[in-house]
Amino acid sequence: MTQTENRWFPPSPHRERVEEAIAQGVAHIVERGHNVAPLLVFEDGGAIDLPRVRYQMTRRGMALAAGDGPAAKGATHFGDVCGSVDEIKGRVAEAARLEELDAAYIQALIEDIGYMLGRMSRRSEQYRAFLGDVRAIVDEMLATPPPDSVSAEARTAAFAESLAGDGDLSDQGRETIYAAAEHVRDLANDLEGYLGAGKEAAMRIGKLYADIQGGRVWQEQPGGGEAR
Repeated sequence: MTQTENRWFPPSPHRERVEEAIAQGVAHIVERGHNVAPLLVFEDGGAIDLPRVRYQMTRRGMALAAGDGPAAKGATHFGDVCGSVDEIKGRVAEAARLEELDAAYIQALIEDIGYMLGRMSRRSEQYRAFLGDVRAIVDEMLATPPPDSVSAEARTAAFAESLAGDGDLSDQGRETIYAAAEHVRDLANDLEGYLGAGKEAAMRIGKLYADIQGGRVWQEQPGGGEAR
């Protein structure tokens, strides 16, 4: 948590709920420049000015939503589409005529829904691109034949056998030892090269993972899922 983020946090008890949401991977903070309030960006599409976030009663019970005050461009009233839909449905249920609805507020919620759907669609495209990049790295690695590790025992046994016995070494004897030694070395070099390529592939995938994760806190969710 940076000093800038800390300065913009809402007061208690809302702050604690925000921190909980971040720790659970439900949302993360995105800074927007000097002296501009950061956004609390929800994994389900919403984005609320950090200082305006309130833990309050909604149509779906207690949840993080936008409090009073002007909203920044690109900010939403709720953290997800369901919150916006339920708010609209609730107002419709309470009204006798369409004219009784707050048209400006309803329109703002509709715009929020469009924004959130667009953001989640873009995020889904990012995941597909991520998976494509990972697959390319995996395919490249799997297309590289692995070293002949099965021959390791035979190679070392042959090396040991060339060094066994006693007596003077002839030129041919030395050549036999050298050949067995280089046969072992060849496998070692092949394995070293393959391990290096594997490490490089893993590092590339790790970078892709870090890039797609960004500032999000990810942890496994009940049922085996994962925060997006």
